[in-house]
Amino acid sequence: MHLHLVRHPAPVLDKSYCYGSSDVAVAPGTLELCCERVSLLLPRGVPIISSPLQRCADFALALAQALDIESIALDTGLQEMHFGSWELRAWDDIAWAEVEAWNRDLLHHAPGGGEALLEVAQRVWDVFDALRRGGDAQAIVVCHGGSIRMLRACAAWHAEHGADTVPDSSAMEAIALRAAADKRDIGFGELITLEIDALPLVQR
Repeated sequence: MHLHLVRHPAPVLDKSYCYGSSDVAVAPGTLELCCERVSLLLPRGVPIISSPLQRCADFALALAQALDIESIALDTGLQEMHFGSWELRAWDDIAWAEVEAWNRDLLHHAPGGGEALLEVAQRVWDVFDALRRGGDAQAIVVCHGGSIRMLRACAAWHAEHGADTVPDSSAMEAIALRAAADKRDIGFGELITLEIDALPLVQR
């Protein structure tokens, strides 16, 4: 199975702000330009699954129209991490002690009282697992930089441990930490394709 992961276009807020799960719009004019470029790189007639946040969902709808795909599916499991009280604040305005507390326990500490990395890993794994069991040869996933890193970590763990293996709690921690260690910058509108072993939908 080929998973075509696409990050949303640039939002109206720049990287000096923390906007995780906040529903921030795409910067004016960038959606159309990004869609025109990315649609040329994607297959037609395959499912599109998107984060429901508008910077992804609006882009996914534009891609669907360009690729003659009738509809898209929205999945909250693909949303960016929820940063609680940090949301929509400038990073410079967040107390360094709070950031350090998160750095000391990336897995379990919920920044701003929002969502812990381990929680993100579990929900993204659930999306990944559903996709590989869905029976499609290809799928387009429109989401966020953090979600893409987590999907890459899920795919890497899956490749190492076999198609039938389900991650236990320690494995889920390893997946989360692998995503956190992935420092590669993912550009707005960037396409990354993962090849994974898919399974037919089975009763568990």
